Amino acid sequence: MFLFAVSCSHYIVNSSGYIRPPKNYKFPYKNKTTQLTNDIIDTTAIYYLHDSNYYRDSDAYKNGDEYIRFYADGRFKTQGTKEFPKIEDINNVEKGIVGYYVLKGHLIKMQLFTDINAGSDQLEFGIFDDKGNLTVLHENPRSDMGFDLGIGWNENGVRRKIEHSFFNPKQYEKIVVPGMTYDQPDW
Repeated sequence: MFLFAVSCSHYIVNSSGYIRPPKNYKFPYKNKTTQLTNDIIDTTAIYYLHDSNYYRDSDAYKNGDEYIRFYADGRFKTQGTKEFPKIEDINNVEKGIVGYYVLKGHLIKMQLFTDINAGSDQLEFGIFDDKGNLTVLHENPRSDMGFDLGIGWNENGVRRKIEHSFFNPKQYEKIVVPGMTYDQPDW
């Protein structure tokens, strides 16, 4: 009896143990980004998610803590953490899940690369408030059980989805972290 196992993996794992796209992978958002020229995103800060619930009105399911670091060239990384992140992890471009973002006013679309389907990009929508904090939809805004929600790329649609979802949106607090340095991201 012979058993053949075939595995397709369209991602690599870097030396720090994090998923990265293969060298020939083309992020669709890469060509849509521009150099950050406004004050909506603070690249001297992280956006930190702490002690949040997955479902509205329920303490039964907690989200893990995580942070997002945005770079001015349209890239970002996100990383889960059990405590407030250390500066060496924040500054290390080898750590975290990576992607690109597109900003339109206070709205943000983030395309991150994950190991889902042996390596694929996933889409998240969010909105920045006047204090610079970030609210991100918990689910892909373009689908809900296979149906297109038609919220499009507009502020009212994103706000409506945040208000009416049975999932809690992820509320990231902007926190300026002294000692952040810039190393060229490698994705």
